[in-house]
Amino acid sequence: AAAQAGLVRATDDGKCEISLLLEGIHCGACIWLIESWLARQPGVMLATVNFAARRARVVWDPARTRLSDLLRSVVAIGYHAYPYDPARREALARRESRVLLLRLAVALLAMMQVMMFAVPTYITVDGVEPAHRLLLEWASLTLTLPTLTYSAAPFFRGAWRDLKVRRPGMDVPIALGLAAAFFGSAWATLHGEGTVYYDSVTMFIALLLCARYVELVARRRAGDA
Repeated sequence: AAAQAGLVRATDDGKCEISLLLEGIHCGACIWLIESWLARQPGVMLATVNFAARRARVVWDPARTRLSDLLRSVVAIGYHAYPYDPARREALARRESRVLLLRLAVALLAMMQVMMFAVPTYITVDGVEPAHRLLLEWASLTLTLPTLTYSAAPFFRGAWRDLKVRRPGMDVPIALGLAAAFFGSAWATLHGEGTVYYDSVTMFIALLLCARYVELVARRRAGDA
């Protein structure tokens, strides 16, 4: 269908070339992974990605591989690719912005509430009564859990994708740090002793998402330009 629509161009040396719109990229590590992964596919002569425009330029030998095989290889590492269309790029950017804002709002609300629960342990001299401290910890755990499973879901998905292809990126240490801090805190809460880090977990997620949203806005403006 892409060839029939004139989106696949034939080069002078008999190769094929197409511009693809990539979905799911959010950092330089994603660019490196996609470029190196496509370059390893049989028949691919060139694969470059423009981060701002989410646009990939791919040149391949039609005698050795097909476009559908290349698209499936991109899906295999957790991304999606479509023949480049500016209207689709705009729709994709708006959708990503809405979802990211919702995840950020959940993380910010949880962070503020969990920080409020943590303040008594920071400012008291003699400490909080054990029964009251346990109640605050359970309330913090309840608020941190949906933040971890919903707001931080992109980091865990990215880490799993990187581990599957054995090319760990920046999502792997983030996911490991969040999981270790949360489960260590949950263990301390269940056993009634030890230090908890729910406020740090929610704050870290909120700051990461805030930085990612700022980056998304800047990338969108650069892509428009």
